[in-house]
Amino acid sequence: MQESVWWIHQRARNKSLYNLTWRLLCDRPLDAERLRAAWQRLTDRHEALRTAVQRTGDDITLTVHDTRTARLHVVEVEENDEELARLIAEEVQEQPIDLADAPLARLTHVRVGDRHELLLTVHHIVLDGWAIQLLMAELSIAYEGGEFDSEPVPFTVYAAEQHEARAAGKWDKTIDHWRSTLDGATATTVAADRPGRFGVGAPGVVIRHMLSAEASAGVAALAKASFATPFAIMLAALEIVLARTAGNDISLGVVAANRMSVRDQALMGYTANLCVVRASIEDGDTIAQVVTRARDGLWQMFAHQHVPYPAVFAALPPATQASLTDASPLLVSYLGPIGFDLKLGDVGLTWLASPNRAARADMAMSFAEVDGGHRAELEYNTGRYDHDTVVRLLDDVDLVLRSDPSLTVGALPVHTRAVTGRAEAEVVEHQALPAGTEWNVIAEEWAALVEEPPTGPDADFFASGGHSLHVVRLLAAVRDRLDARVDIADWLVDPTPRRLVTQLQSTDEQTTPSTLVTVQDGPGTHLHLVHGAGGGVQDYRDLVAALPDDWRVTVSQEVEPLATLPMMARAYRTDLDLAGLRPDVLAGWSMGGQIVFEMAARDPEPPLLAVIDSTPPVDQNYPEGIEREWFQIFGRNLMASFGVEGEFTDTLVISARLARAGHQVPAHVLDERWAVFLRHAQASAAHRARGPQQTRAVVVAADLLDSQLDQWAGLTDATTHRIDADHYGVLRGEAARRLAVVLVDAAVQ
Repeated sequence: MQESVWWIHQRARNKSLYNLTWRLLCDRPLDAERLRAAWQRLTDRHEALRTAVQRTGDDITLTVHDTRTARLHVVEVEENDEELARLIAEEVQEQPIDLADAPLARLTHVRVGDRHELLLTVHHIVLDGWAIQLLMAELSIAYEGGEFDSEPVPFTVYAAEQHEARAAGKWDKTIDHWRSTLDGATATTVAADRPGRFGVGAPGVVIRHMLSAEASAGVAALAKASFATPFAIMLAALEIVLARTAGNDISLGVVAANRMSVRDQALMGYTANLCVVRASIEDGDTIAQVVTRARDGLWQMFAHQHVPYPAVFAALPPATQASLTDASPLLVSYLGPIGFDLKLGDVGLTWLASPNRAARADMAMSFAEVDGGHRAELEYNTGRYDHDTVVRLLDDVDLVLRSDPSLTVGALPVHTRAVTGRAEAEVVEHQALPAGTEWNVIAEEWAALVEEPPTGPDADFFASGGHSLHVVRLLAAVRDRLDARVDIADWLVDPTPRRLVTQLQSTDEQTTPSTLVTVQDGPGTHLHLVHGAGGGVQDYRDLVAALPDDWRVTVSQEVEPLATLPMMARAYRTDLDLAGLRPDVLAGWSMGGQIVFEMAARDPEPPLLAVIDSTPPVDQNYPEGIEREWFQIFGRNLMASFGVEGEFTDTLVISARLARAGHQVPAHVLDERWAVFLRHAQASAAHRARGPQQTRAVVVAADLLDSQLDQWAGLTDATTHRIDADHYGVLRGEAARRLAVVLVDAAVQ
């Protein structure tokens, strides 16, 4: 099953899809040092927390490291803001986990005002929900400094047993059972509010819904009368709701714990499995009769839950594979008391709703026992379903559970509309593929697998009916016919014919793209701009708009990391030379001003220089802790560009504040931008000019001190101008228009 999760992770639009985050509200403050030590102790104790998952050739392999450092991330905000805490949790959940880099788990302590939360995030490929419950119990013991009762069973023992069972043919009887049971089955799902095929990792949201007291009483009565488990009863209720409009043959994906022995119930790892449960329901059946059959069906499922679904799916006839596909659109699970009565030493914990933003399926529904009743948590694809549709489904399930068990299915006034098949097909306009051998081969092999050729160069393989097994066969066939190997993981990023052709046509010779960008073409004065720290073309948008229309404007933008300013200057000068360009004006803002000064030093006939609020490249006395100040500068400017304010100590908080204002910028994207900004700031701080230059220059000051203007005067023949703006504001609005006037006047002198 872990192999299947790896495949789905690769093709998911949102890589946080299989992140499992338990968001836990603490009833008192946490001791960060004790928590950090406890987390390291568990990492040392359990293989699953030191396991990486990667592809080796055509195989997915588990690598268990001897040691791994466990880190506790602490996020603190002084203001009391419950919504901000929720958004921070969503950002923590959203951060991707690199499956090849253990540990595939992280612990985050969030304090927002007086509110303390503990966020435990693990990738589903190493732990399932049952294991997380075990992990939390052990974390509590470790937090208190207690001792464990026994040594854990290594997960590799379980994995080896699975491999041996398959090799010995011990799965064969179960595979035969599923092949027979699922013959002709078609997936059932709720009819979508908008057309389009299901896609894993689509935007999603989670809601919680308490079943009515009458429904919980109905569950208890049915359990007593039919000797059925609460899960069998709730599964039957869902099947009844779907059968009212989808027909009498219902197939749902059930997530089974697959822990049938005492040893396995204590195993820290991933044992859960997907099983497709099939039910036949007629309008004349009573609720009680459907419950009885659901009870029997679950017991039968439990007897055959141990064979991973990918192995079952691979053994199904092609027609059944096409009608079920390898990821069920509607998933159901039963948590029972998992996630409740949690503690961390003497700290009481309350499990809050999952902060997911990605959907694993059309809908994934779980039921739990809480406060003497039952609660449903439902994750759904917001691209396909409206909130009202989801609530209507939950209301219909509640209706069935609280109804008289002797009522027939046909008599129940449910309102949910369900369908068989994964989705209503989106109407797609077909586009002819370009001519060429590669395109022809791809079209033929594609059609052989999904029964029709791609609808165009950018057709998505999975949206066209393909699945994980098809991927291997498609790329193997293409490899054999064209004698060219394609990297599977790279293609899954964008599984289209166009990307496949691009990969096939690529060579081993890698060329670095040019750093030169043209933003305005014209026959007039040529202005060449260089980016500031962490910046790019977009920083000069207002300035370019204020320049004469006939000016030619180009920009140097870093395309690969360069460690020093002289390296940047050489690269940018080289690309200008390769393009045959000799700018009339070299200009740069912030760090860019230092770079253009360095570029001019290498030019025997340097053009006019324009240095825009740039720190002089001489010895500067930077205070201790300057990186914290740089981070505040980075964050304030970034938030200001979206019109957002507020304190922050972490990119997670910045992302949460932006999300509240309606701007989704994931924290991992901000981390990448901050890393570039920091690298640039460090390079700028370390740079020293080789000496004065006989170069005509204009220095424009915003935040620069008069003493820094004097330093520039000692480096070059400079005229100075001061614009009433701050360091970032000098490139915006009216200040940018005044800056344009300065540049135009200097260029014509």
